[in-house]
Amino acid sequence: MGVKLRLLQSKDEEYFLDCIDELYATIEDNSSGFKVQRIFIKHSRFKSFLVRKLTGIPALFKLRPKLKNLGGVNFVSMISGDFRFLIPHAFTSRLNFIYMYDVWPRFHRWIFPLLDFFNIKCIFFSSKQVYEIFTEQYKHIKCKALWIPEALQIDDYKFNAYHDRNIDVLEFGRMYDEYHELIKGALADRGKNHIFRTPDKYFLFADKPAFTQALASSKIVICVPSNITNPERSEYISSMTLRYLQAMASKCLIVGLLPTDMEELFGYNPIVAIDMPRADTQILEILENYAQYQPLIEKNYQAVIANHQWKNRWIIMKQKIEEMI
Repeated sequence: MGVKLRLLQSKDEEYFLDCIDELYATIEDNSSGFKVQRIFIKHSRFKSFLVRKLTGIPALFKLRPKLKNLGGVNFVSMISGDFRFLIPHAFTSRLNFIYMYDVWPRFHRWIFPLLDFFNIKCIFFSSKQVYEIFTEQYKHIKCKALWIPEALQIDDYKFNAYHDRNIDVLEFGRMYDEYHELIKGALADRGKNHIFRTPDKYFLFADKPAFTQALASSKIVICVPSNITNPERSEYISSMTLRYLQAMASKCLIVGLLPTDMEELFGYNPIVAIDMPRADTQILEILENYAQYQPLIEKNYQAVIANHQWKNRWIIMKQKIEEMI
């Protein structure tokens, strides 16, 4: 039957992320050697309280709690140090693995030491910068680490032909406010369909189907790393996020700023860089000459299919897990 692999996932809607669900679906579809079980974790104030208390008591970091050995592997994809997903599962197995996003520098001092507390064998960081910080500055931590960039399932996305795309420019998620203000007026004056979040409409799309349909109908998607849009949160961490891949999988042209690791991942520059001094003129010129960007759009789409799906990432993670069990 294979080794039992428990996928720990939040049951709270506010924590639902496409990237986590797509990763878990990929694992379930490529489970050779494992007997996969999804376990949904209900919200628990006590667990959240316990993790907060742990972060403030460094003396506890060296403890190795153990309840009993149920065997098998626990795997969780989580945002930053949300270790509540691992309670009590991390203490019933020594084979615990994490895929972690959004590991901002101000949290490193407690996230990294708690990896050993929670019996984590290996952590997969979505950010290359975070991976490098961990391996260079926290060598005393027993937990091993790998850099595994974000990815997607290509079949979850679709695209319309160019002439059937009725959204000229789409801004979703985090907004680069300075840039937004520079292009908003020019696009409106030319009658362009510019979709973006407003104070009275924080969530642009009701669900994933509505979101993927909007992407399929968009010509340009604005993508900027969070160290530019939200430096108070991300500080200096600049990484390729899912939004870049989602735009490519929907055959949209990306206009934005390149994360530090993205050219390395693709082997070329896959986006059109924002020209801030002439942002309004530039966005209109791109729309007027959109056909010339079709080769780049297609190249990006094929690159995502070949190299940036979760099935590509899972091959690496699965191999590492099998080496360690």
